[in-house]
Amino acid sequence: MKTLGFLLLIVFSTPILAQQLQPGFDKGEETEMLRIANQTALEQENWSTALVPAPARFHMVYRSPVMGLGNRWDLWSDAGQVAVISIRGTTLEAVSWLVNFYQAMVPAKGQLRLSGTEVFPYELSSNPKAAVHTGFLIAMAFLSKDILTKIDSCYKAGVRDFIVTGHSQGGAISYLLTSYLHNQQRQGRLSSGIRFKTYCGASPKTGNLFYAYDYEAMTQNGWAFNVVNSADWVPEAGISIQTFNDFNTTNPFVNARKLIKKQKFPNNLVGRYVYNRLDKITLRAQRRFRRNMGNLTSRFVKSYLKGFEPPQYANTSNYVRAGTTIVLMADEAYYKSYPDDPAKIFIHHFPAPYLYLLDKLQLNGTSNQPMPPAPSLSGAWELNYISGRRIAFEGLYPNKKPFVQFDQDAGRVSGNTSCNSFAGPFKINGSSISFAEPLATTRMACPGEGEQAFLDMLKKVNGYAITDGKVLTFLIGDVAVMRFAKKEL
Repeated sequence: MKTLGFLLLIVFSTPILAQQLQPGFDKGEETEMLRIANQTALEQENWSTALVPAPARFHMVYRSPVMGLGNRWDLWSDAGQVAVISIRGTTLEAVSWLVNFYQAMVPAKGQLRLSGTEVFPYELSSNPKAAVHTGFLIAMAFLSKDILTKIDSCYKAGVRDFIVTGHSQGGAISYLLTSYLHNQQRQGRLSSGIRFKTYCGASPKTGNLFYAYDYEAMTQNGWAFNVVNSADWVPEAGISIQTFNDFNTTNPFVNARKLIKKQKFPNNLVGRYVYNRLDKITLRAQRRFRRNMGNLTSRFVKSYLKGFEPPQYANTSNYVRAGTTIVLMADEAYYKSYPDDPAKIFIHHFPAPYLYLLDKLQLNGTSNQPMPPAPSLSGAWELNYISGRRIAFEGLYPNKKPFVQFDQDAGRVSGNTSCNSFAGPFKINGSSISFAEPLATTRMACPGEGEQAFLDMLKKVNGYAITDGKVLTFLIGDVAVMRFAKKEL
């Protein structure tokens, strides 16, 4: 454990080498998450590096032991500021499928008796009507202790940004883990300075409408995404049975019997018949569902988890989709590469078809997915970090720091190199940026290497990121080479 902690310190305490997390769906981030998901589950059939390349930005620094009901997770790093918690999905083992089948819901706040000696208290929503999938909750409970330990180690090493991700069952567990981690922050058990961003891919439904409301409110403004292939059946899973009990307290059904009774004959008889048919059929279906996917399934769970006590199930089975959904639409060209085949029920489910469609996803113009506006470059920014020089920053700029000032509407940049003024056009495309070569500058002779270091680096920059509207980072690829602070003029 000490060796791992030291490794995390080395990996994550490197000077800034990567972008910090930004809100909003990032196609590049989701590409990396799908590649990581493939690596997390390589031993499974049909999950192949021949179809899915290894991640380009992240590398794995930790793999957990198998625990609970065949669950496992990986920790990945970009050798900079972002860590990825990747949850493994369903394997070929029967115990792993048992997680999926344990679909009876439990309240989103309570405790689980996992063994004779371990009780897991949890709060995923404060709404008493919120409920979640029992199997996914048990899996999350076993993983969470190890995950919290590694988050703590990363935080001590300076990491503040985490991506929570998973594919298939791993995506479903990621929903609940995200809720759990946010609650740990509210209770003061995790620092409020940590940011979590979630990508759930190919995930079955995880809870009812009231859980979805809380999850979406908790992660709104671009901090959680549910990525689905429109041809994939797995995101449709989680059989929904909605009864009159699944509505908010104020609804037209609460006093329906009294209102029907006041109607004149024969309307009262017809109304009573229709109401009873709707109410009794759905309640009966829900009881059968809870009996088979709860009481019966729990017997098999007990055979794997010694000392496990089946929980009290919630009076709901109304599964719904949660989170901001990014739909990867399967078109005619897609079906030529991945044709429907009854003998291959997961043909549309693995990372490879998701990556195929993600590559075709147009986020500007043709996509109907709402994207948050990109942070504006406009304004003045003062340099406080530059890479590539042996001389300390204070030695390069002992008297005056360089700054840049953008007029984004006009596509113009101006500023000072710490010695000479400069100006010229610039171009941006998404998170890419480039400057005119050469920029127009004044011609005053300048001591030291500072000006040349600044201009040389500016020529090479090809990307940028803005954090919290206050920090501007220039990048070459994924490597941060210059950092600026917003300057008040």
